[in-house]
Amino acid sequence: MNITTLEHDLRTHRPAGAPSLPERFIWPRYEGLSVGNLPATVGQALNAPLPGVLPPLRSDLLDGLLDGVQRVVLVVIDALGWETLQDVMTRHPDLIFHRLAAGGRLWPLTTTFLSTTNSVLSTLHTGRPPVEHGLLAYSMFLREWQMAVEAISFSTMLTPFEGTLAEWGLEAEKFLPVPGIGQLLAAQGIPSYALTLDTFVKTPLAVMHNRGMQNVYGYATASDFWLTLRRILEQRPGRSFVSAYWCAVDTLAHRLGPLDESGDAEIVSLALLMEEIFFNRLTPAVRKGTLLLLTADHGQITTPPESAILLDRHPALNEALFLPPLGEGRVPFFYVRNGKYERVRQYVDEHFAGRFVFLSQDEVMRSGLLGPGEPFIEVSHRLGDIIGIATGNAYFAHDAESLKKKPMLGRHGGLLPEEMLVPLLAVRLDRF
Repeated sequence: MNITTLEHDLRTHRPAGAPSLPERFIWPRYEGLSVGNLPATVGQALNAPLPGVLPPLRSDLLDGLLDGVQRVVLVVIDALGWETLQDVMTRHPDLIFHRLAAGGRLWPLTTTFLSTTNSVLSTLHTGRPPVEHGLLAYSMFLREWQMAVEAISFSTMLTPFEGTLAEWGLEAEKFLPVPGIGQLLAAQGIPSYALTLDTFVKTPLAVMHNRGMQNVYGYATASDFWLTLRRILEQRPGRSFVSAYWCAVDTLAHRLGPLDESGDAEIVSLALLMEEIFFNRLTPAVRKGTLLLLTADHGQITTPPESAILLDRHPALNEALFLPPLGEGRVPFFYVRNGKYERVRQYVDEHFAGRFVFLSQDEVMRSGLLGPGEPFIEVSHRLGDIIGIATGNAYFAHDAESLKKKPMLGRHGGLLPEEMLVPLLAVRLDRF
């Protein structure tokens, strides 16, 4: 097994019976080659099997790294796609990532579908695929609330990021229908700790993900991130799990595009701080038995304004929908008015062919794109009747004015390699 062989496998794999999809699309590998397999791997490393979760990573990926592990640290760098990391490492041969890979393992994995933060993080924090945890996309129709919401701060689409549903009585601890990894480990006497941006600590999404965690720490800057992570390890010895999340790579890529120099600078600065503030100051006692896993939730693809499909220019489509398309701009969920399904399907196939492929809800559910397992009862209500998947850099937007108000030169959610392939850097700290 080598990186080239594995990457080729990830780029070309199609399971038996899969729907016909564009050649470049990456299939999520829930059976042992995806980020969804990391929770079970954490349990495996800590000798604490987690019931009901996806299987662990394929055994050859971490061969020899799991022996004698007492503590696992999982660092998620939002939007650090596999291709992005490879480009940065090529341009900067002295980065610590090279030495970590030489002393450990560096592999490509797939993320889950949809390749978007709240859904992938929900899998990383529960070990369950999206079809089971039900948090499918950035925006969804919630039958239980009878409204369309953005599912990060859980607010109405007209007032995003204001935490509206929490004020109206949303019980974040009960929203996901499956337990969190913190709860599963706590049941076996293993404490867990989380580190996230300080403004995220008490948000509904963080509360959902960090159930069962003994403590949730906040940070303000990149130096604070690595310093706090080091202090957690210093102050919390013994068998444990630590989850840490960094968001700025994603933020910059959304604003300026994933190929902008700012992304390169952010990753380089993060690596330099990682080396100086975290690695170089770890004592042998802290390093002992500690496994570090660094990965990402997704990558990003460049999406200039001219690649947008503006919905206000398609009144016949809007008239046949009872909600505006939700999901992601690159993976729209179309909620069709009663009796209008064939009209909508014909319209999108005729007008957007070559820029999107379209699947029925039933096709998506049967395909396995959302993972194996028994579907959560709300998934069919949240998913929409017709689902589009971008084949290039296209995306849906409401109108030109909305793009001016919030330009996003980078996006994700779809199945292209830039979005779906992510790195896994694994290293034993006591061997570095």
